[in-house]
Amino acid sequence: MAPQREVPRISGGPPPLASLSVAEAVAAQLRARILDGDLADGSELPTEGVLLEEFQVSRPSLREAFRILETEGLVRVRRGKRGGMVVLHPTHDSAAYHVGLLLHSRKIPLADLAAARNLLEPLCAEEAARRRSHVSIGRKLASLCTPDEDQLEDGVAFTALAIRFHEELVVAAGNSTLDVLAGILESIWSTQEITWARSAVDEGDYPSLKLRREVVNAHLRISRAIENGDHVEAVRLTRGHLRAATPFVVSRGGQVRAIDQGGRRGKPRA
Repeated sequence: MAPQREVPRISGGPPPLASLSVAEAVAAQLRARILDGDLADGSELPTEGVLLEEFQVSRPSLREAFRILETEGLVRVRRGKRGGMVVLHPTHDSAAYHVGLLLHSRKIPLADLAAARNLLEPLCAEEAARRRSHVSIGRKLASLCTPDEDQLEDGVAFTALAIRFHEELVVAAGNSTLDVLAGILESIWSTQEITWARSAVDEGDYPSLKLRREVVNAHLRISRAIENGDHVEAVRLTRGHLRAATPFVVSRGGQVRAIDQGGRRGKPRA
């Protein structure tokens, strides 16, 4: 007589599809709880003992479900005395990393990534200027345009500050889907830009203080156009700024990289 296939008892949900393995069925239920918010970001999954009792599966199947979720970036293992599985909700950076891996594997040129970003960001500026709250949005953006002298003189720190302005400009559009899609592009671009900034600083080739102040002034002009509700001017200024600034990163050529030369994950922050 053939042994019976292990079938998890899934409480509070539909029965598992026949095509799913036991581990996949358990992972599907835990994934749904994470994405639906039943398991909060940063919280711990229930202990193995609790989950084994709930699902009535073997320990190897449960641990395989954990590995599936870990691969998807939805949990991470916490080592030590307080070990366990910590819940991670998806973020722009986590989504961007996986999209970045795809772009990296397809050898997408930096110029191609820049072109996509340069199409989306002016749209975000336009939408920000059209919002009823355009005055407060513009003032908030302008508050990000006042680097102190230390930030201005430190190329990597200045790049990080400029990146924050562009990330906030995307958020300012007020459209959640656009925020996610454009935010992923911004996060991937930020990784490339920080990498360029570190290299340029090390080689003594980072843009001059005069050019850095021009970037600050460009950000201020975009902020004022949004504050004034002038969506046409906001688009024009954003496009012009991106056309002027993007070549510094793109001019060295190369392709989108989601990992560094040592195979480590690229960092989108300074």
